[in-house]
Amino acid sequence: MYFKKMQSRTKQKFVPYIFILPFIISYVAFFLYPAIYSFVLSFFSYKGYGKAKFIGLSNYINLINYDTMWNSLGNTFFYFLLSFIPTMIFAFLLALIVRSKPISRFQSIYKPIIFLPQICAVVASALCFKIIFGERVGVISQLLGKAIPFLSDMQLMKWTVVVLITWRAIGWYFIIYLSGLTTIGDDIMEAANIDGASAVQSTWHITMPMMKPTFMLAFVTNAIGSLKLYTEPNLLLSQNYDPPMQVAPYVNLIINSLSGGQFGMASAAGWILVVVILILTLIQLKFFGGDD
Repeated sequence: MYFKKMQSRTKQKFVPYIFILPFIISYVAFFLYPAIYSFVLSFFSYKGYGKAKFIGLSNYINLINYDTMWNSLGNTFFYFLLSFIPTMIFAFLLALIVRSKPISRFQSIYKPIIFLPQICAVVASALCFKIIFGERVGVISQLLGKAIPFLSDMQLMKWTVVVLITWRAIGWYFIIYLSGLTTIGDDIMEAANIDGASAVQSTWHITMPMMKPTFMLAFVTNAIGSLKLYTEPNLLLSQNYDPPMQVAPYVNLIINSLSGGQFGMASAAGWILVVVILILTLIQLKFFGGDD
């Protein structure tokens, strides 16, 4: 009897692991092993075939002394920082408006409309923005009666990417903030109104502090996604094949290294990006997360 109970308990312990075994296998095969392999490869010179040659930290040193790397990293931070503020502000304001009582009854109409840019294909979005911001036959240039070099001037090219990223991202973070707002009970807001708090005071002193975990989720995911930015600027700013290096994001450095047969250099560039994302995430947790 005792042994049967022990066998039953053992089965109960191992059954959950059997159910998650497919995920564990795929995680190890497609993420953990490639990550470890790329880290090891970053210390080698490897062309994708033949024998890899150990060169120590040379790949990292060459990248640090490579002006293009810093320029690409600066471009990526420009896209991240300049799109982060308007995305978070507009997404939160839209969530507050849709959550408000006069408009909440029409959520089924507003939510799909606001979220629509997020589900649009990136290629289609970039092509539409090329039509809108074209220099000679673009919609804006035609309306203003003047050719504006949105897609040829280096500074304006960056701002065009920021507009595209912001337009696409607002719907996603709107849904995140709206989900966070649903966790705040109506009785809390009604109590604040009874005590004489205005809408602005209730938002500042009640809603925003209670939304702190949601804000952290949005901030961290936005930082990670923005620093891995690749598709939008390459589709929108590409000239023949690649966009100019003056506006290219950091991931282009990794892709170009792979295309050039510098697998070790590409791995080192990828791990530098991992470190940058980790540092930025820790900074966000320190300044916005407090002691949580």
